Amino acid sequence: MLNLPRRETAPITSPYEQLGLTDLPFPLEPFLDPYNEDPRRNGSIYAQSPVQQEIEKFERLLIRPGDFSNRAKIATLWSAGPDTAGRGMGKTALLRFFQQRVNSDWGQTQFNGQFFAVAIYVAFQDQVDRRWMEQLAWAALVDTCRNGVLDVSRAALRREMLTDDQVATVVDVNGETDWRRLLDNDVIAANGISATELDDKVEGQLLSDHVEREPARALATGTFEEYLRSLRRDGNLRPYYIPRDTRGLDYSRTLFFNDIVRYLRSSGFAGGYLFVDDIENLTDQMARRHRNEFVKEFGLCTVRPGYAATQYGFFSCVLTTHHQSAVGIAQAWADAGLSAMARLDPGAPTSVELPMPTQAQARAIILAHLDHYRADAGDGQSIKPFTEDGLQALVGKSQHPRALLSSAAHVVMRAVENGLIAIDAVAVEEALSGAVSAPTIDHTRDLT
Repeated sequence: MLNLPRRETAPITSPYEQLGLTDLPFPLEPFLDPYNEDPRRNGSIYAQSPVQQEIEKFERLLIRPGDFSNRAKIATLWSAGPDTAGRGMGKTALLRFFQQRVNSDWGQTQFNGQFFAVAIYVAFQDQVDRRWMEQLAWAALVDTCRNGVLDVSRAALRREMLTDDQVATVVDVNGETDWRRLLDNDVIAANGISATELDDKVEGQLLSDHVEREPARALATGTFEEYLRSLRRDGNLRPYYIPRDTRGLDYSRTLFFNDIVRYLRSSGFAGGYLFVDDIENLTDQMARRHRNEFVKEFGLCTVRPGYAATQYGFFSCVLTTHHQSAVGIAQAWADAGLSAMARLDPGAPTSVELPMPTQAQARAIILAHLDHYRADAGDGQSIKPFTEDGLQALVGKSQHPRALLSSAAHVVMRAVENGLIAIDAVAVEEALSGAVSAPTIDHTRDLT
């Protein structure tokens, strides 16, 4: 008789319980993916202390709660060391850290309740070989659809079209305010309000703020993602470029740097951040003339007159780069006049450089992951399941964040295979000696 699969109704026992952990605390693939749901992969586990100085410089350059309009409009994020050693040093994790800080309440905490802001993240995991600026803009549109800012903006605009009494009756639930109810047409109708008329009013406001008619209608009705998909024959948002299906890319720069900016401003956003990660995947394969074209287009869209984004100084752009990649675009960057704003140099005033962690800082990275997966939250600040000599042996092998996390995952997995309840220096050396085959155990997550 065939047993059919079914949803789990009880917690799954984790093999890591013997170490006082709910699961493997370290990523098996130590490459950060902001869209991954696993906290080991998406950057939500973050040790601030190893990069506190760099965080503070980032804040001085780009946050500036009391002087927001004069924040840096272009900044670069580097890691110490040559190109290959600079990978996996935590640049993406730092961008993710600030993106979460800003987008958790759209800047209200970050900017002391003075105004709203948004952080939009763009990354290219594969090499891009054509229409570089258009693909960057399309990627930004995709993140804008995914990060929730369109919904909160639409709710704010709907609120402005209602009276105070109407808003109160819609959003109040047993004395608690739930702004999401402003987006629920059934709730709107139950309070005697026409959702169609409400959308028409929002659209009218957007048109008066110079958003083009088609995107204005899609934004007002909450169907902007569907509108983007309609610009592609395959109906998909990714990959960003499809040969012979480029209508979406034809509109992407105007949609993002004009229409989205005007929409966000109309709903009350004062500005935002455009984080462009892995810039080398855009530039490394370019011929010289293409680099010149891309950098000029980048300047046009982000700092030079021509788009709403530049007219209002809406975005601060942060690029992550490596020394080798920077050398490749340095001449084009200078020719476009961008060096005067942000010199391509890790020592420049507009640059933030992440150093190689010390052993003490590497230790903090390990403990942040362990604390997130402790079965007993009261064990926080301890080094369990490591002994002191075991933790020292681990961080002594390598302080490079990517290599460190990979080694830590291997050590903990091996300890479980060997039935250990503590991990000492001998266990670390044995796991990392290369004398044993890679562990193969079940990594089923505890679903509690």
